[in-house]
Amino acid sequence: MTEQALWYLVATKPKQEQRAAEHLSNQFIEYFLPEIEVEKSLRGKRSVRIEPLFPGYLFVALPKDSVFWSKIRSTRGIRDVIRFAGKPAMVMPDIINHLKSTLGEDDKPLKLSMLPKQGDSVEIKEGPFKGLSAIFQSLDGEERAIILLEILGKQQSLAVNLSDLGKL
Repeated sequence: MTEQALWYLVATKPKQEQRAAEHLSNQFIEYFLPEIEVEKSLRGKRSVRIEPLFPGYLFVALPKDSVFWSKIRSTRGIRDVIRFAGKPAMVMPDIINHLKSTLGEDDKPLKLSMLPKQGDSVEIKEGPFKGLSAIFQSLDGEERAIILLEILGKQQSLAVNLSDLGKL
């Protein structure tokens, strides 16, 4: 990214993030498309696929008064530039840097292996049960998990935020 370039949020057409990224690359426009491995069940078979972390969106780096704005709007796969009060939505560089550092140098997808699996021991990092060990049972949506916590000699199921857990 050049010194004066800023990051902006761009909406893509449905399921065309990769197409938009390819066409931006062909135009020498810097973009960032964070991806994650997800486990899907298709016709009874489980498979791991790579999908955008933010479906329908990607980030582009452009100088504030860039001539590339018209190119971006007419790029295949892109629907429009996200705007607030008529101005393109700028994304703080810290957010992009954090995402890039989490993904690693090669912008590899986030791995499913980064999440605990059923039966893994986890530590509760936040909340009233902070510091206690539990057993990971399952995911409950995209941001929550079901854990088994031993309370008064009996295992109890408890729903917690994924961000409140750490692997042991």
